[in-house]
Amino acid sequence: MASPYTIAEEMLGASSSQRGLAGMERTAAPKGPNMMDGGAASKVGVNTQPYNNSRLQEQNNLQNTSSAVPQAEADAIMDVRKQRLVGDNAEYKAAEFAEERKAEVLSVLGSPATQAMASMTPPEASKFRNDIATGKAMAMGANPDLVQNAIGNERYA
Repeated sequence: MASPYTIAEEMLGASSSQRGLAGMERTAAPKGPNMMDGGAASKVGVNTQPYNNSRLQEQNNLQNTSSAVPQAEADAIMDVRKQRLVGDNAEYKAAEFAEERKAEVLSVLGSPATQAMASMTPPEASKFRNDIATGKAMAMGANPDLVQNAIGNERYA
């Protein structure tokens, strides 16, 4: 029976198996000419360009998709951050407007104490309320640290 393989390809396998090296017979390249390998890209009698083009187009699409995913994720994250910033800015402007109106009302009332409270910044107002709570706790004989702890828990709850 005639073999489609060359003498060198046949002898390498036989020689390797006689020496106990059967695992060396098969490498990454299969025996025989490329036209017998079963792959669509290595046929000499066929125009393989359409197959190669479609295979390369598929690879291109996969690479474009895999490289577009991280950018789309980054865009989505930035969009969420932008929306959060817009919301925070609107909330800040609304609070600022309310504080301005409160200051106007208190200035019309003419009380110096209420005017002083109206002109406080938010951190100053928070400290003022904490000082009042601490003073009340001390007047009642309670531990001021417990009051501060309760205020902190209420603030961050």
